[in-house]
Amino acid sequence: MKHLILTGALFLAIACHQKNSTNDVRAGKGGADSAKKAFFPVLDYLNGEIAYVDSTPIAISKYNTEGTKTDSTFISPQEFHQLAQEFIAPELDSASFNREYEETSFMDETTKQLTLTYSTGNGKLTVQRVDVLARQTDDGASKVSGIYLEKRENRHDTLVVKKMYWQPKKQFQVTTMAGPKGQDTRVRQLKVVWNIRE
Repeated sequence: MKHLILTGALFLAIACHQKNSTNDVRAGKGGADSAKKAFFPVLDYLNGEIAYVDSTPIAISKYNTEGTKTDSTFISPQEFHQLAQEFIAPELDSASFNREYEETSFMDETTKQLTLTYSTGNGKLTVQRVDVLARQTDDGASKVSGIYLEKRENRHDTLVVKKMYWQPKKQFQVTTMAGPKGQDTRVRQLKVVWNIRE
């Protein structure tokens, strides 16, 4: 039921975006202009996904890959919850999200996929980009098919970039690239899967 409500929120965000021009969406960072924004509730959606896995008795697998080596293991719901918290960034809270980010959208008429892209010019924020991907189904409804987040963080002299993808009801991936400037970048991938039947 919660996912139906969130999908409805996606329709509202799409409708409001189409109603307002690009200039309306990008205008200002506060006041009346901020009230016009109707961004997709990314944080609520991801919390709903985590709650679904927390409450469903399913096997959860974790895959860690570095270089050509991959280790896999089953994990507990508690460990899943801890790993999934990587996606629950404070910047995605509605007030901060609406204030700090700007939305653009693209509809691919061939694939019937809508991409809502949220980006920020504030380099102090860890989350620099969010893409919400939605696909039009045969009955004309839109359904979220994925959420992509990109995080950037400077740790001393090392830039850490995380490219993260959540596939609803199935899996998430976090690819971490880190390395001091001018040196080789270390790449690690974490993949957590909880629905291998679909």
